[in-house]
Amino acid sequence: TDSISPAPTRICILANSRKADRVGAGLMSQLKAKSGDSLEIIGAGGELMQEQGLQPFYDTSIFHPKPFVPFRSVLIEENNWWIWTKYHPATRNYTKPMHDVLDLIKKNNIVEQIQQHKPSLVLTIDHDILSFKIHRQISDLYKVSATSKPKQVHYGRFCNRYKPYQLDYLDHVLYTNPIEKSNWNFFKFPSTYIGQSSFEKAYRFLLERNGGDHLLTSDSVFVNRDHFYSETEQYIEAERSHFRKKFEIPENATVLFLAPGNEKGEISWSLPILNETANNFVKEYAKPYSNRLDSQPNDHFSVVIPAEKRVKKQIESKVKELNWACRVLTVEEDDVRSAQAGSDLAICYNGDIVTENLVNQLSTIVIQNMKKVEFYFMLSWNRFTNEANIIADGNLFPEIIEGQCHAEKLNELLTTWYENPAHKFWPLQGFEMYIHSFLPIKSKDMGMGTHHEYFSPDYLATQTLLELAQQTPYKDYSEDNLLLHDN
Repeated sequence: TDSISPAPTRICILANSRKADRVGAGLMSQLKAKSGDSLEIIGAGGELMQEQGLQPFYDTSIFHPKPFVPFRSVLIEENNWWIWTKYHPATRNYTKPMHDVLDLIKKNNIVEQIQQHKPSLVLTIDHDILSFKIHRQISDLYKVSATSKPKQVHYGRFCNRYKPYQLDYLDHVLYTNPIEKSNWNFFKFPSTYIGQSSFEKAYRFLLERNGGDHLLTSDSVFVNRDHFYSETEQYIEAERSHFRKKFEIPENATVLFLAPGNEKGEISWSLPILNETANNFVKEYAKPYSNRLDSQPNDHFSVVIPAEKRVKKQIESKVKELNWACRVLTVEEDDVRSAQAGSDLAICYNGDIVTENLVNQLSTIVIQNMKKVEFYFMLSWNRFTNEANIIADGNLFPEIIEGQCHAEKLNELLTTWYENPAHKFWPLQGFEMYIHSFLPIKSKDMGMGTHHEYFSPDYLATQTLLELAQQTPYKDYSEDNLLLHDN
């Protein structure tokens, strides 16, 4: 017990995707808040992690923002070499950066540099195959060293494909998607289900702003076990009223929430399509474009476009280039979540924002630009690309991918939802039975109560990492046995 450190002094975080940079920055902030200035974080990351003070071994900007990677029908193992070759037509956006990083690691002796820093824990985030290869190199190096081996942890989406042999180089897995093996009787990898952080943050935002503090604690949230949407409706309505009042939008106006993505390529591809879709929709139902008897004044239609700070200038510039048939608002930070509650219909580039829409009862069409061969393999292997649909195992929020994504098809779906409001609530009814799978359970109310308690994903991830780091001996084997050697 003397060799167990009461608090880790150094942790290594390797972010292996652009999304991992966002996750890693959040974890760095949480870890520092819990451990204070005594904790040093080394590793690899992008712009957001560097803003937290990280000096990266390599930069996450080399990774594709949303690469295709199979998870359902193909064993995700390193020895499936035919999938992970550098120029495999289906997975090249996933594998080519991996090989580039592995070459960089070898050239710059990054594994040896990590060992020299003596971290208590090495955490990899996302890109399972690259992370496994890095962990294997780290494990092999420590096998021929007297230095105490750090805990090796991976933060990924799934935990359904891990094998016992991987315990050789991994101690623990944090995962965000509740797909698990059909039979855990034989083996379950040491793991912690983290859940969907975007779900908890959107839910917490609604409650904090609209009088639902009694359902919140600093590290958990309470969710109605039977009637999630019935209970949250009052908070959504309050936030909806706040948003429309702030931006002077009539209560009976129709608001389209159009999210073009958060990467330059996504924005350049999606905004022209969203623009054409919105214009077609407005011209179908608004005066003076429409001759319908039930047509509404033009000021009864608005478009809201969310923009992250780092791409806001690009979005605003692109919006100005395009002609819009109605009012357009560009919002950021808290106004984005407020707009989700205040909107009626949504089209979003695939990402966490879709899960946030789910919390706000905002039915969403999911779009994504893929190459044809990626699209084919996605349908063959994964079936769905959005996290919410994967969890529900159904295409509840329609996914319109690649060449299928054009204004006519998107407008057809919007028109159906607009003219038949019951249709836009059917996906939400389908999701309601899966709501409790989005967050990790803390305690179940088995009595007369109405709410289960769920961990905050960020809190649970941070707490798990600190507990694992504390299990690493802080003295090397050679240092711990100097007295024995001297005598």
